[in-house]
Amino acid sequence: MAAERTTSRPSTVVAEVFAPAPLVLSLLVLAGWSGAGWPGAAWGLGTAVVVASLPMLVLRVLARRGRVDGHFVRSRAQRLPVYAATGLLTALVVVAESALGAPVIVPVTAGFVLLGILVLLLVTLRWKVSAHVAMAACWAVALGVLAAPWAALAAAPVPFAVAVSRVRTGDHTPAQAVVGALIGVLIGVGYAAAAGRVL
Repeated sequence: MAAERTTSRPSTVVAEVFAPAPLVLSLLVLAGWSGAGWPGAAWGLGTAVVVASLPMLVLRVLARRGRVDGHFVRSRAQRLPVYAATGLLTALVVVAESALGAPVIVPVTAGFVLLGILVLLLVTLRWKVSAHVAMAACWAVALGVLAAPWAALAAAPVPFAVAVSRVRTGDHTPAQAVVGALIGVLIGVGYAAAAGRVL
C-alpha cells in the first residue's frame, strides 16, 4: 500500500512535467528525427498524439467525471483496463505504421512502449508499481542511443527525481518506485540495442 498522500507542490510539478505521456512524446519525436529527419519527427509526433496524448486526454475527462480517481489513476484496479486499452491502441498503431511505411525506428519505439505497457499490466495484476518511474528510467536510457551517450548520464537525475516525487505525494512506496526503475532500465537497454540496429 502506498504511503499517505500529501500535497507537495514541487513533487506534483515533477510528476506532471515528467509524466509518461510527455516522455513518450519526446522519445517518439526524437526517435523519428534520429531515423529520418523532419519526416520521421512528424511520424513520431503523430504516433505520440495517438498512443500518449489521446489516452491522457481521455483519462483527464474520466477523472473530471469521477469515473477514475485522477488522471494518473492511483487505484491498481482502475489501472488494469487503462493499460489494456492503451496497449491495444498502441499495438494497432504499430501494425498500421508498419503497413504504411513509417521510418522503422518509429514503430520500433512504439513497440517498446507497448512492451512497457504489457509488463506494467502483468505486474499490476498482483501489485502496484510506478509507471512514472518506469517510463522516466526507460527514457533516460534511450537518450543514450537516440542523442548521445552523455545524454543518458545527463538525464539520469530525472528518474530519481520522479521516484522521489511519487513517494512524497504518497502515490507509491519506495519499493514500487525502485521496481518501476528496474523495469524501465531493462526495457530501455533492450530498446537501445534494437534502436542501435536500425538507426
